This record gives sequence, structure tokens and C-alpha cells, in this order.
Amino acid sequence: MSGPQWIALIALAALYVLLLGDWFHRAWVALGLAGALVVSRTITFAAAFHSVDWNTLALIGGMMLFVSQLADAGLFVLLGHWARSWSRGKPWRLLWIFYVLTAVVSAFLDNVTTVLLLSPILIDAAEELELDPVPLLLMEVVASNLGGMATLIGDPPNILVGTAARLTFFQFVQMMTPIAVIILTLLALVLPVFLRLKPLASEHRTVRSAKRTSVGPNPRLKGLLVILAMMLLGFVAQRPLHLAVGIIALGGAAAAILYTGRVGQRWYRHVDYGTLGFFVGVFILVGALESVGLIDTLARWMDRPGLGPWLPLLLFIGTALFSALLDNVPLVAALIPVVVHLNAVDPRFGVELWVAIAMGAAIGGNATVIGASANVVVQGLAVERGYALSFGQFMRYGWKVAAFTALIGAAYLTVRF
Repeated sequence: MSGPQWIALIALAALYVLLLGDWFHRAWVALGLAGALVVSRTITFAAAFHSVDWNTLALIGGMMLFVSQLADAGLFVLLGHWARSWSRGKPWRLLWIFYVLTAVVSAFLDNVTTVLLLSPILIDAAEELELDPVPLLLMEVVASNLGGMATLIGDPPNILVGTAARLTFFQFVQMMTPIAVIILTLLALVLPVFLRLKPLASEHRTVRSAKRTSVGPNPRLKGLLVILAMMLLGFVAQRPLHLAVGIIALGGAAAAILYTGRVGQRWYRHVDYGTLGFFVGVFILVGALESVGLIDTLARWMDRPGLGPWLPLLLFIGTALFSALLDNVPLVAALIPVVVHLNAVDPRFGVELWVAIAMGAAIGGNATVIGASANVVVQGLAVERGYALSFGQFMRYGWKVAAFTALIGAAYLTVRF
């Protein structure tokens, strides 16, 4: 390998060592390494800028702003009361309510948006039952990623795959919904083995009792829900409207700020800039891997006649493994040209290659904090509320889930294709 390739791989290894050590904020780690790659000319500034998925950042930032308006209007108070009422004070019933709710919502709403909407409710409901919310948040991330696998609009990688493969909404559903339902059902049976619910720590009980000044919904909630409905319609009709999801999210956030009269207030404080900075750094790191030719090397290795019928399964396993190490949005974006090339040169392959990378991205994304956008967002929300959710803690749980669901996914590929 060349010098730039070694530098890019060392930067990737350094990212994981620093994240595992948890010595610095993840944003400074990712941005620092990205800056080092630019300074060392492993990737040019122009290439680094273009490697950042600004649409994803706009989506996350816009939904952070919009969710903050919903929170101020009391929506999460209402949903929290509903969840606690249905759980009847039973911790595992609360977990199953949010497991199903998160999976269903994620099928029709981007999983980052889903966790932004549901995480505050889940944390409040767990605190009400004197439970540590971290295990419940880990469950929520998995349900979000797997539920989002079911439809074209459920997960950012799905949008990329559907567009590249020219699949309609219903073609994608026919292809992915059955395996999403199967995996979610089988995982539900073994989830108690992977998770242990814990009581709330004494320091959080004190903080919680001091925070119990929540207010009911205000009259502006109905208007905000109308704006939310319009945003959801925009996400569904994104292709006919020729609008990026990030533009739709920012437009909805702007409409909410104007409607609630927050224009002159410090609404920008509701954006988690650390999370956005982390994404920027990871995007640049992946861009460097592509810039130095490592992605192209992978494509050439895969384009070998000997792989034959094993290629879909190998592509699925490879995508799952790399999705555990890299954010799945830029990874899928890098793999799409590979799949286009493979479909063009080998007529034996068709939709199964697209199924492999879409399923692999969703399943592998559960393994680590940086495997999927929703994971990073949930970690940021947990830290913001005072709950530690380290890289290692997430990985100890995530790898078990990813390995179990990968076996199911591999069997699905083998039987169906």
C-alpha cells in the first residue's frame, strides 16, 4: 500500500482507539483526525468538503430544532403519560411499548428523526419508573435501525440505494419489509438475554425530583403537529418534489420557529453542535479512504469470477462489518458505484446485491456508536441528560445484536435469492 493509504488506515485506527478510551469529546477526536488528514494532504480540502454529506447534517440539525419546539409545546409530556399509563409500572412492558413504537415509526420516518422524537419521552418514562434509561435507549437504537430497514424512506442508506437501483417505494417494501419483520420478531424473543434493566442511580433521582416542573401542552401544539404532518408528507414525496430531506427538515424547523414566535430568541442553542461536528469528521475520514483508493481496491477485489453465487452473501457480510466501523451513510454511498459496476458486468446479479448492502448497513450499524447516525444522536441525548453511554458500553451490547441479526439476514439472502 502507498503512504497515503497507510495514513488513512492509521487515522481510522486512531479514531477507534480514542473513542474506546473516551478521553476526549468524540467531536474533537473526529475533527482533529480529519484536520490531520487535510494537513498531511492525504485528502485535499476541496475533496474533504465534498465528502461531507451536508444533506444528512441539515436533516439532523433541522430536526433537532423542530423537536425542541415540540418539546416546549408539551408533546413529550402527553406521550410520556400515555407510555407510563400503558406500562402500568412494569419495566419490561414499557420496553416493549417503545420497541414496537420505535420500529413502526422508523419505517415511515427517518430513524434519526425517530430517535430525536422518542428519546426524550423514553428517558422521562424510565425516570418515572426509577429505571436507568440507558438500556432502554440501547433498545430504541436497535429498533430504529431495524425498523428503518423496512421502507425506502426509513433510513438514509435506503434512500441512496432506492435512488441508485431505481426502485419504487412498493418495490423496496416488497424486497425489505419481510426480513425487517422477521428480524424484529426473532430479536424480541432474545432481547431479555442481551439487556439488563437497572434501577436509577441515586444522583439521577435527586436531579429528576428537582426537574419535576413539567407543564402541560400549550395551544401551539396543534399547529406544530400540522407542520410535522406536512414535513412527513414532504419526506414521502421527496422525489416528485425534487427536494432533499435536509431542505425539508430545515424548512419545517424555520416554519416552527416563525409559528411559535421564537425568531428573536436563542433557538440555535437547541442544536447539538458536538454531534454535527462528529459527523463532519467521520465523513471526511471516509472520504479520505475513498480518495486514496482503498474503496476502489475493494471494488476490484470483489469483481472476481471465482466469487460467483457467493457474492451477495459476501457483500452483505462485508457491508455489515464495515457499517460497524464506519457511518453507514457514506459507506453505502461509496459502495453504490461498486454494485452498479458489478450489475453491469455480470448479468447474473440483480436486486440481491442492493438487498445485501441495504440490509448489511442496517444490521451492521447496530454494532457500534458510529455505525449509524441514530446511534450517535442517541448517545448525545443521553450525555446531555447526564447519563454516560460510552463507546465500549454501546459496543458490548451492539455486537451481540448485530451478530444475531446478521445470521438471520444471511439465511434470508440464501433462501430467497
